[in-house]
Amino acid sequence: MQDNAVDFSCQDEVVEFNIAYQPIVDITAKEIFGYEALLRGPQGCSPKVVLQSVPLDCRGCFDHHIRKAAVSQLIADRRSEKISLNFSTSSLVDDKNYLSKLLDHAENNGLNLEEIIVEISESDVIQGIDGLTRSLGEASARGALIAIDDFGAGYAGLNSLIDVNPDIIKLDMYLIRGVHTSGVRQATVRALVSLAMDLGIDLIAEGVEEDAEIDFLKASGIDLFQGFKLARPEMSRFLEIADITFLSSDL
Repeated sequence: MQDNAVDFSCQDEVVEFNIAYQPIVDITAKEIFGYEALLRGPQGCSPKVVLQSVPLDCRGCFDHHIRKAAVSQLIADRRSEKISLNFSTSSLVDDKNYLSKLLDHAENNGLNLEEIIVEISESDVIQGIDGLTRSLGEASARGALIAIDDFGAGYAGLNSLIDVNPDIIKLDMYLIRGVHTSGVRQATVRALVSLAMDLGIDLIAEGVEEDAEIDFLKASGIDLFQGFKLARPEMSRFLEIADITFLSSDL
């Protein structure tokens, strides 16, 4: 294996992959809030190439293997920050109970489950999916945090808030891009900040790429940021706060 790649075996196929970690930064407290774990291919190949090499009936197990590897890395590095892990609807309602098994693994290895963020895309919050809210509710009851990703990109909108009752909303980059120059985006963000405060939900602005975007969003009441302006995903390691571009001159 190359580049600290991890391997996964299924049906006599060995698939190599990497995990990259992108910081989620609290720019007010000037600290790392957590990291999102992202699939990457070994030697720079695309994640899509990795997925194409995984047999279809092994995809659920493969996704679980990625998440478990990310949690294991957090534990091995003795990190105290949160780890955000992407789940599809199918993985949350699968009878193999992948989410429950992951939480068991974390708990059995001494990780506080409040450090686990279960991240599901807004587009995956489909009403009437049997088991989805039950699975998320059980994870929440055990202490894990629930996040809706790409909020504002799909059509679920407020329905997803009602169905999922998340702890965190990640504002989609479509809302963030050029927000400092768009009155409509600004009004939308302000409304979401007000709603989130009323509901006790944390907001993360994702995909930030400009200082002016961060300045407006921070002035609007958002403290948590993720995006290339701060830091790109780093392969196989967790960046420290001193590595964060936007804050480096202030540290």
